[in-house]
Amino acid sequence: MILSAGGLGVSFGADEIFSGLTFNIERGDRTALVGVNGAGKTTLFRVLCGELAPSEGTISLARGTRVGYLPQEMSEFPTGPLLERVMLHSEETRAAIERHSELAERLSEGEDDDEALRELGEASHLLEASGAYTLEFRAARLLAGLGFRQDDLQKPLETFSGGWRMRAELAALLLAAPDLLLLDEPTNHLDLDARLWLEEYLQNFGGAVWIISHDPAFLDRTARRVMEMEFGRGSIYRGNYSSYEEQKKIEVAEREKQARLQADQREKIERFINRFRSNPKKRNLVQSRMKMLERMEVIETHRGHSRMRIRFPEVPRSPLKVIEASEISKRYDRVVFSGVDLLVQRGERIGIVGRNGEGKSTLSRLIAGIEEPTEGRVTISQGVLIGYYSQEVELSLSRDMSILEQLSSVSPESSEQQLRAFLGMFLFTGDDVFKRTSVLSGGEKSRIALARILLTPLNLLILDEPTNHLDIFSREVLEEALKDYKGTLVLISHDEHLLGAVVEKVFEVEGGSVRPFNGTFDYYLEKRHQALQELLDAPVRPEQSGPSQRDMEKDRKRREAEERNRLYKLRQRVERKIQVVEKDLLPLEEKLRAIEACLCDPSILADGPKVVELQKEHAWLADRTGGLQTEWDRLAAELEKIGS
Repeated sequence: MILSAGGLGVSFGADEIFSGLTFNIERGDRTALVGVNGAGKTTLFRVLCGELAPSEGTISLARGTRVGYLPQEMSEFPTGPLLERVMLHSEETRAAIERHSELAERLSEGEDDDEALRELGEASHLLEASGAYTLEFRAARLLAGLGFRQDDLQKPLETFSGGWRMRAELAALLLAAPDLLLLDEPTNHLDLDARLWLEEYLQNFGGAVWIISHDPAFLDRTARRVMEMEFGRGSIYRGNYSSYEEQKKIEVAEREKQARLQADQREKIERFINRFRSNPKKRNLVQSRMKMLERMEVIETHRGHSRMRIRFPEVPRSPLKVIEASEISKRYDRVVFSGVDLLVQRGERIGIVGRNGEGKSTLSRLIAGIEEPTEGRVTISQGVLIGYYSQEVELSLSRDMSILEQLSSVSPESSEQQLRAFLGMFLFTGDDVFKRTSVLSGGEKSRIALARILLTPLNLLILDEPTNHLDIFSREVLEEALKDYKGTLVLISHDEHLLGAVVEKVFEVEGGSVRPFNGTFDYYLEKRHQALQELLDAPVRPEQSGPSQRDMEKDRKRREAEERNRLYKLRQRVERKIQVVEKDLLPLEEKLRAIEACLCDPSILADGPKVVELQKEHAWLADRTGGLQTEWDRLAAELEKIGS
């Protein structure tokens, strides 16, 4: 065990975020931390990494445990060459390398210092054991996996966009290989290739990993346990995110059933009290019933999710030709793309796709008129009203402004009452509107940025990764709103579901060019799959020389025999493991069913302490059987795979 938390709680004044969180983190743990926005997920991460002291409870770390934390956003980044900053991100590594260099330099000057020689030997051994001598190679490999090119490695980190600097921060954390890795929305700035690479990397990571993410597919492939923050408490579920959703449905249904039974019981008791309250002969019975009501613990059902309400203003009619780009090129330190001709017409719904770094955001800024092309011309027709959403939300908002001031700066003619009503649709109510932007979460800032755009009538929306930082429920609301939007839409996103739902035409940015696909995003994906399949089906040129047919046949038979023997032994081993799991699982399931039957008995439900005791035992048994069932499912799938 590397960390143990007991009775953790955090409060800000009278506002309790969570309390009573008790859990352990083992090496190899893979946990998804989920819950609605504002449930306290990021706050818990800040407590675990030592940024924030809990209001109550304790955290015990095993000696020498190192914790690495990747926040959703960073306002400040280190400067200097990319590779160097990633390599020297760890203070411990930097200090060890500097000390080693200092000792080596002292001895190279001819000093006869036995103590320095001994210390140098120890430092060399420590650096070798920690992999410091392969640091540059490993850093370069991590950066390549996250999408950086070889010629990026010596560029100053400050020349990269915020999203790429967040990738560099992630690479530095992975290189440091902490015992506990806390990742808050790590996929926000990753394209599909980098996301798949990260999934693979985390599966082989030696330490524990806790993840906050609104990407169910990513959590399904990386998490083996889910901790849900709800009602200010934490509940543990065994299995991945899909397993959690199924368990949650069953749990909610059971809670609602118990709540209905409890409500019926309370109603009967209250009727008795009201009926005989003034009857002296029934006084003792009435008081007994009143105490029974006081002891009865209210069963909380599932908390409903607050949802944004996006309603676009009436869309002014735009010219038929909205934007025309002729022979445009863009160059920074390299040519991003050149010779691009594009036409955006009224009512089109265009998706811009491609790997990160190919120029999608650059193209969006050019057609929005935010940047000028190096060559060529972009013509925006008169009467086109553009709303531009940047994925770098932090740069579009003033940190010192309140939420209300953010909207007032866009629409100064609107009254405070009108702005507050509008903000209510984006889940900002009451005194929330006076919060400073600097203290808001990434999801809250994204909602403000969307509100600023939708405050005025627009006939062209250019949205660059609008679902970054939004929770699953807000993404669904945005998708439905964009389906109903009557203007012209240009969308950059890695969210395949969103693109498939709203896009009718695709611009692919790749290799310095922009290629249009006149069709839906699904059509584009089909074409991409066809091209990949053709590449895989291409004939392979035979080698000039090789082993004889007879040798190849003998080798094939030998390998088949070895494989049969290996599978037989593996099958036996897995079957034995399944028997052990079943031996533990079956009696626990029987006991769980017995407790569930008790919890449906009205006579037992009337006994508050007994219900609490049964619920605690039920929770323990559910957790234990859930873990065993997950293990059984895994072994059964492994056995099926062996049999195939």
